[in-house]
Amino acid sequence: MSFINGLKVFFKKPIYIIILVLFVATWFLILFGYTFIPGRGYILFLFIFVGILAGFNTLLLVISFFKPIEKMSYIIIIIIFLISIPIIIIFKGILSLFYTFCLVANQFLTAFFAFKLCMDSSTKLDDYFYIQEKSRIFIRPLEFIIFGFIALFTFIITWNILGRLTPIAAQRSANIFRIIFCVDLILIIIVILRVIITKKFAAYITLFFILTFFYILYIVIDTIAKFLFPDTVSFAWYFFIIDLSLFFYIIGSIFDKVEYLEQKFKIFGAETISLFVILMKLIAQFYKIIPDISGIAVPPNYLLWQQIFLLVIFLCCILIFGVHSILVHKEGKNESNDLES
Repeated sequence: MSFINGLKVFFKKPIYIIILVLFVATWFLILFGYTFIPGRGYILFLFIFVGILAGFNTLLLVISFFKPIEKMSYIIIIIIFLISIPIIIIFKGILSLFYTFCLVANQFLTAFFAFKLCMDSSTKLDDYFYIQEKSRIFIRPLEFIIFGFIALFTFIITWNILGRLTPIAAQRSANIFRIIFCVDLILIIIVILRVIITKKFAAYITLFFILTFFYILYIVIDTIAKFLFPDTVSFAWYFFIIDLSLFFYIIGSIFDKVEYLEQKFKIFGAETISLFVILMKLIAQFYKIIPDISGIAVPPNYLLWQQIFLLVIFLCCILIFGVHSILVHKEGKNESNDLES
């Protein structure tokens, strides 16, 4: 996949590898504290460690607007790190507002790239079937029908199971899948109309439904896990693996489109965007776990509304970009190119 090529470019830059390792280590430390040692001393250590890393990353982000980070010497990088510590203290209020922005941006970017991963995966398989000229007429309709039945079956089973669970939150989440089913139905109608009018068939759409279903199921379970399971520690680690995989996909996708990004965004290069992604993921994961292990007061249902917000954005991506992809996608060409046009 193209994002793997982007990751290869990313890992050729030593400074980014160091930042990435620190980020993953911090993410791991947050979950480690959540799992094993939710003590006040460890919480204080996390606050200091995450605060310094976030401040350092923020300063690098600002500098990247003016000078490529990879061209700086390690001595300059160390000086920037040392400077970032007092800057955190001086600009604490401004940084808090910026980190709030990071939380919101995390929802938008995560939803979009999750959509893109689902779309790219489904279109790649369909494009493979399309280039098989001798069997495309038979295989692609079969692809559409088989994945369509699987999608319909998974939706029905899921909302029936959730609807029978005791927690009210689980019962209400069943309505989410009914809404998504309606959105998918709209896309199916557009696919059929396109076939009738243009004779072009977006056969990949039903596989796309299945992939988006599993991501939505992940969001829902992540949201209601506390209501369903007395011990959510193991689920936190599963979610960590999923979130980390999506994070690597985002970074790889960004660095795979370095030239495109530099042409479209004169100020925001690939390294600036990647630094921002690392920072926003760090802040998002910290705020997601830290209230549970520290007892810090957060607004009522804060995490619940955050997940609902992510779900709404993802639904909008499915509907808006889904319609766009159906109308403009050319069989045999990957969807990622269409999104850029």
